[in-house]
Amino acid sequence: MAWRHPIVRVLSMWAAAFVCLSLAARVTAQEGLQEVPGRTRDERMREIFAAFDGDRPGVAVGVFRHGKVLYTAGHGLADLDRRIPIDPDTAFHIASIGKQMTAACVMMLVEEGKVRLDAPASKYLKEMRGWAGAVTVRDLLQHTSGLPDAYPEMEEEGKVFTGADELRLLARGKRLDFEPGSQFQYSDSGYDILGVLIERVSRHSYPRFLEERVLRPAGMASSFVYDKARLRQAKRALGYERGLGYWKLDDDSPLNLLYGSGEVYSTVHDLARYDQTLFGSPLLRPSSMAELLKPAVLEDGTVVPYGFGWRVDKDESGEPFYAHSGNWLGFSAYYLHYPKDGLAVAILANSAEVDAESLAFESAAVFRSPAAR
Repeated sequence: MAWRHPIVRVLSMWAAAFVCLSLAARVTAQEGLQEVPGRTRDERMREIFAAFDGDRPGVAVGVFRHGKVLYTAGHGLADLDRRIPIDPDTAFHIASIGKQMTAACVMMLVEEGKVRLDAPASKYLKEMRGWAGAVTVRDLLQHTSGLPDAYPEMEEEGKVFTGADELRLLARGKRLDFEPGSQFQYSDSGYDILGVLIERVSRHSYPRFLEERVLRPAGMASSFVYDKARLRQAKRALGYERGLGYWKLDDDSPLNLLYGSGEVYSTVHDLARYDQTLFGSPLLRPSSMAELLKPAVLEDGTVVPYGFGWRVDKDESGEPFYAHSGNWLGFSAYYLHYPKDGLAVAILANSAEVDAESLAFESAAVFRSPAAR
């Protein structure tokens, strides 16, 4: 659930979609780290994350290649009142990183012949008939549907919403912001609707479907979809935002039952297992993975560096990568995967101000650098 507001209105604003909050307001990785001959990778990683040590919210970091863990660490506290430290088995709300799990679930239904990517979404969701008939399942996956963002209205009402409630709210408005397929506009609402589609087609709840088809096969025993009882039992981080000289708890919302756009809790160890399972292809066929990671193409031929729940892009050196960020309540996260060598990084933080994206790329650079041991 990154980017709760519709910050991408035109493609010229693409970069803003992966910033989410003002970088000036965030804690960033230490700048100007020098590659000192003989410095170990562990030493460089400790320097990057030193600012998160102490009596404050912090981060868990995991670096892995083809599922093999190369480095994990925890910095800061998961619970400030009880002074519980963060470690690699601490579960965090991963927010919009969960979108690519939703996309994977949709592709499983596609493989079973129960969903067609280029069919109207209204074929599976009757509430969309008559006003959003041109919106395809592919449009929802690629954020090209034109659906308006329902979050401001739902947050204003302040009551508990499910994905079905959100779909009915959108149907009452009967409005699209643009012709489907003509623009890219990041949409949490679109992925919430995909969560409803998964439930309607599979005849299982979203939490059950994700548990049985993704989390359990990947061996992600410490991961789960939002559930109050599970939250009370889990070893997990509380979310915080910075107040005036103090940290304020920011850990719950009446919108926590909007499953498709996020609401997954996970650990860096579990994300290593997920990375190995997803890119090892036991979850999806190679053809489905290719579809999942194919950049969107608008009607005018413009290529958008976003697939199905994944940013599909190149870094400053021209190296291809897949990634997604997450920002929701007092949590920030970033999951980065380099397909060429299978190197992946997960950064999970329990503070909304953390620039998890910068930390992920800086961590990846440490393990891709020939100067480090």
